[in-house]
Amino acid sequence: MKRHVLTFTPSPTLDLGGIVDQIEPNEKSYVHDQTKSPGGNGINAARILTRLRIPTIASGFVGGGIGTEIKFLLNGEKVKNEFIPIKGHSRICVTVSNRSDHQQTRLTFPGPNILPNEKMSLFKLLKSDHGIELLLIGGSLPGGFRISDAKRVIKIAQKKNVPCLVDCPAKILRELIPERPFFIKPNLSEFQETLGSNAKSIHSVHKAARKLLDKIPYVCVSSVEEGALLVTKDGAYFGRIPRVNIKSTVGAGDSMVGAMTAQFFLKNKFDQDILRWGLAAAAATLSHPGTAFGTAREIRNLYDKTRVVAIQ
Repeated sequence: MKRHVLTFTPSPTLDLGGIVDQIEPNEKSYVHDQTKSPGGNGINAARILTRLRIPTIASGFVGGGIGTEIKFLLNGEKVKNEFIPIKGHSRICVTVSNRSDHQQTRLTFPGPNILPNEKMSLFKLLKSDHGIELLLIGGSLPGGFRISDAKRVIKIAQKKNVPCLVDCPAKILRELIPERPFFIKPNLSEFQETLGSNAKSIHSVHKAARKLLDKIPYVCVSSVEEGALLVTKDGAYFGRIPRVNIKSTVGAGDSMVGAMTAQFFLKNKFDQDILRWGLAAAAATLSHPGTAFGTAREIRNLYDKTRVVAIQ
């Protein structure tokens, strides 16, 4: 079987986006420039990985008409997928931007409840897929799928010597750190919540992140002094995105994770370069409105304009 990245999104979404002139309470707001995309941290990363021509399979739990739409949209982007069908219905997320200032209103609806037999189908898939090079776990956990289940996912992968990358909310990430994932990418507020720390400067975040290196080889923290910090056993690196016209923040962090995962798959040994690709992908997606993502060409062009420096 061809080697590939498997992204696991416990609770995929159908992301609806659009632009309004202004949102007024108790008044009907007409939405223009509608976008419709498959969503969820792992799925978004898979979309970037596919754009960068990295062999990738997106997985997770999907059900109902919304689940069918998620798969349809992924197929349209040529993102290979192998989802676990569920009795429940996949969720919807809505992002509406004000035309004048690009301020966003984001509504995230609850996910379905995952049944025991559906979880077993996931574990069976993970055990039977012998082509996994990297496993990326991204997003929140739906009802019925517990932290212990997420830990089991990591254990199954590690038993097969597959490195696990985790991009989950702080309350989940905190519980998964003892499982020794290969890579994590919290934003600053998630990092602070995960560690119970008030670190916010480059220096203080660097110092706090180094304490995780005995468990996690790669710790990347975004939104630090308007940039991102990557801390590894070989050094630490900081960079900011190049100047772009920011139209939406949806999916920027997931794009960063996807591009960095691509570099891990390609066995890029230059940590500074790994962060540089991640920042370029984030910038590319930030320049698109609604739920649209950056293209491979845009990522490569912005990579040339992205600067990353080593820090002490």
